Parts: sequence; C-alpha cells; structure tokens
Amino acid sequence: MTAHIRSVSLIRTASVMLRLASTADPLRAVLAFVLLGLQALVASLFAWWLKLLLDALAPVDPDRIVLAAAGIAASIAGGAVLNYTGERVQMVLRESTRTEVDRRLIDLVGGAPTLEIHETPAHLDQLQTLQRDSWHLGQVIPTLLGFFTTGIRIVIAAGLLWGVHPALLLLPLFGLPALLLSSKTGGLFRLGNDRAAAPARMGHHLYELATNGGPAKEVRLFRLGDELTARFHRTQLEVQRIHRHVNAVGQGLGLVGRVTFLIGYFAAIAFVVTLAVNGQATVGDTALTAVLAGQVLGLVTGSADMIQLGFRNIATAGRFVYLSDVARSTHRHIDPATTTPDLLTDGIRLDHVSYRYPLAATDTLHDVNLHLPGGATIAIVGDNGAGKTTLVKLLAGLYQPTHGRISIDRADLAALDPDRWRQRVSAGFQDHARFEFLAREAVGIGDLPSIGDPRAVAAALDRAGATDVLHTLPAGLDTQLGPNWPGGTDLSGGQWQKIALGRAMMRRHPLLLLLDEPTAALDSDTEHRLFERWTSAATQLRHDTGAITILVSHRFSTVRMADHIIVLDRGRITETGSHDQLLAHGGLYAELFNLQARSYR
Repeated sequence: MTAHIRSVSLIRTASVMLRLASTADPLRAVLAFVLLGLQALVASLFAWWLKLLLDALAPVDPDRIVLAAAGIAASIAGGAVLNYTGERVQMVLRESTRTEVDRRLIDLVGGAPTLEIHETPAHLDQLQTLQRDSWHLGQVIPTLLGFFTTGIRIVIAAGLLWGVHPALLLLPLFGLPALLLSSKTGGLFRLGNDRAAAPARMGHHLYELATNGGPAKEVRLFRLGDELTARFHRTQLEVQRIHRHVNAVGQGLGLVGRVTFLIGYFAAIAFVVTLAVNGQATVGDTALTAVLAGQVLGLVTGSADMIQLGFRNIATAGRFVYLSDVARSTHRHIDPATTTPDLLTDGIRLDHVSYRYPLAATDTLHDVNLHLPGGATIAIVGDNGAGKTTLVKLLAGLYQPTHGRISIDRADLAALDPDRWRQRVSAGFQDHARFEFLAREAVGIGDLPSIGDPRAVAAALDRAGATDVLHTLPAGLDTQLGPNWPGGTDLSGGQWQKIALGRAMMRRHPLLLLLDEPTAALDSDTEHRLFERWTSAATQLRHDTGAITILVSHRFSTVRMADHIIVLDRGRITETGSHDQLLAHGGLYAELFNLQARSYR
C-alpha cells in the first residue's frame, strides 16, 4: 500500500489539484498566479533600486537618486498592494478549491460502484487519514503558488548576484543541502502518516464509541468508559511516538541544512566586502549582496519549510488521487457494448464464483455454481457467517468476485455499466441506513426520479406493508425524521426498518429485488404477512420483467414460501430445492427447520 501511495507522483498530484482549482474558480486561479508573481518580481527588485540609490550618492547624481528613491517607494508600496490583493484572491481560491475537493470526495466515495474503499483496510486507512487531514487540501494551491513565487525570486536574485560577481552564484548552492534534506523530511512525514494511519483510525473508532449515542447504552451498562479511555490513550501515545520520532529526525536534518547555508552566507558578505575594499565593487554592490544574501537565506529557509509543508499538503492530496484511482479501477472491465436487459429470460448464473475479503486467509464463498431462473423467488438460508450477505452483495455488484463469473442473461456482470445495473436492482438490508430526511424523501430516494411524487411514495409504503408508520407521523410524508433536527420525529427500530422497506419498493420494475434480513426488527407474524405481500408483488414482476426476488431470512415460516431455497454452509452451496424437497432430503435445511419448529412448540 505504501508503495502504491508513493507511486502517485508529486507532479501528477499537483496537476490534479491545479485542475481542481481552475474548475472551482478559473478566474481567481489565473489571477492569484499573476498577482503573486508580480509581487515577487517587485519585491526582488528592491535590492537593485537600493544599489542604484547608494551608487548615486558618490558622486551625487540627483536624477538617479530621485529615480532610485521612486523605485524603492514603488517596490514597497506596489509589493504591499499586490501582496494584499493576491492574498485575498488566494484565500477565496483556497476555500473554493477545498469545497470542490470535498464535493469530488463525496462523489468519488459515494459513487464508487463497489464497497472496496470501505472494506479494504489499506484503502480505509487512506480515506480516514484524508478525512482527518482534509484541511491540508486547502493549502495545496497556496503551496504551489509559494513554489512559483519563490522560483521567480531565486531567478532574479541569481541574475543580480551575477552582475556583482559570477562567483556569487555559488551562494544558492549552499542552500541545496537544506532543499534536498527538505524533500527527505517530507518523505519522512508521509511515512509517519502511513505508519500512524491504523492506530489513528482505531483511536477515532474508540472516540466515536465513547461519545456517540448509538453505543451509549452498552458503554454505560458494561461500565466501559474507563476501558475505552485507556485504549484511546494508548492509541494516541502510539501515534505521538511515531510522529515524535519522525519530527526529531526531520528537525535534525533541517538544522544541518541551515548551518551549511549560513557558512555560505557569511562567506559571500566577506567576499564582496573584500572586493569593495580593493575597489572592484561599489558600496551599492555591497548593499545589494547583503540584501540579496539575506533574501536568499530567507528563500532557502522558507523553501525548506515550504517543501516540508508542501510534502504534507501534497501527500494529503495524493491520498485523494490514490482513492480516485481505486474508484476508477472498478470501471476497468466495463464494455460499452454490453447492455442491461429490459427483461430477464435466462436469469442470473454464477460460474465457479469465489470471494475472499481483503487480508482474509480463506474464501467466504468458494466455487459457487448456481442458476437463478428469471421470474423466480429465491430464499437463501444458512448459519451466521455462511456467506449469505456476501452472495447478495455480489449479485448487487457491490463486490466483484475474486474468481469466477456472474452473468445476467449470459452477459458478464463485470462488463455491465454498474450505474445502469443498479437502476434495475432494488434492495432492503438488515443494517439499513437511517436517512434523517423528510419521510417522503427517506422513502423516495429508492427511486430518485419519483422522489417528488407523493403517490409513488405512498404506493411503495403500501407494497412494503408500512402504511401504519405513515399514520404515526405528525405531518405525514412531510415529517422530518430524526430527533436531532428541529421538529424531528424519532422512530423505533421496527419503524425505521419499514421506512427502509418502503425505499426498497420504490422501483416498480426492478430485474432483481434483494431482501437481506429486511424484517429482522419485526416479529415473525408481521414478517410472514409482509412476505405474502412481496410474493404477490413478485408474481406481477415475474410477468412484467422476469424479475428475480432474493430473500435472506432465518425464519423458515417465511422461507418455505419461496420457489427455490439455497442452503449455504461455510461458503459452499450444500443443498437446493423446494421446501418439501429439502425436508425430504433430511440434510442441513431439515435440521435447521426442525430445530426452529421445536422452539415454537
């Protein structure tokens, strides 16, 4: 992972950020470089005007004195005006760029077709580090502007020093160790961030556990406050230890660079004074060299600090580019010629499909061969950890198989445009999201084109058997959900689940309806009645689009109504058939069914 991050080149990262800035505010992006470039030019010429002034004093040359004095005044006043204006423009540009990056990040992560970014530890480390250090993104453009203006000042200073004596061009060379070591310290910072990413993420998780409302009950009941605090403290000590070591090495390298330049600085002053004593240089040359040497010292010192900060800023931007590459890579197999069918005929096939989670030692699903006929209602059963939810996510395209192929009417799912496939898939999950929007929006987002149609929302709630929730909302569909908002209404777990079910029913003509433990918060009788409704709706979908309905449930009174039942055990399909066929077979399904039936007697 670290090698992959380093492969995101600084030049590429800088170019990406410049494009973002020009997209966010093209006028100010150009104006900032023009204004601050002119300010660097004006400030650099101050030493030259000072030389003219001093040289005009002996012998006295009134015209040159007036010209030089005017030049000095123009340098000071013009530099101040340009700097002030440029800084104001840069400030607005920085905020615009940061907003654009945040928008792109939301689009990047939220629009990624798979869950790879969220469920791969290496990617997750980069995402959470980027979220924590996102303020650095607003500093990338100022950093690039700083490099630009510093380059202008160094070029002008070198030209003026050459005019005094070519040997003075050696002065900037004494600054090279500081600059070179700065790139080293920048790399150290990036390495420190990479090493601290995992403990920092754990610290954030512990902080969330201790301060958020969700875990609050168990934190208090199990008296976990002190334990969470102690663990948080340990993670922070580990993060601080990593960064202290990196900073100590960086400061030592920086000190070596500054001492090296100071040697050259004093040697340059002594050299020009010697020239002036011998009549080979003027007083103005001496003053010019002293001022420029000081400026070069400031530029070298500032450049060293700028490079260190720049590496931090660009390293953060590099994480953004890295995650962009990850999201883009999920589209690499898309074939524009492969289209999503309007009607399922053959259905969905899984050929030797295996899936292994990142860093896992074994497959969660192994060598699955399966045919889901168009128009069928399929139930998936198995113990916890058997791979049921993994199979559902593979069918939704949220995961890509580690091995094997999934086909939709014989078209490779990996070649389909994921956005187009998602438009024909609907789903309800046990671990559903709680969208704290208006009630009609929390349901309507299941089919964005219909979000503003109250009749479509009401019909979806009816198909989901959730109209009773609507009757409890004080403002009906216009009720704000969530107690943390003005006028917001909190819902019970079962009510939130029914809102999620309504969302799953918004699409009238899906090709695939996935119901993964969607009624876990409801009682078995309610689930049974709801599945009878869904079975009736599935019959209609079968005729309209050949849609396949997939149900994952632990309740066999519901499962038995499916056309086909798939039994998973430790990531493998062990049995398939109807309820009666599987009971007669006397395998795992029969064992689980009889065990549950006895518990209800």
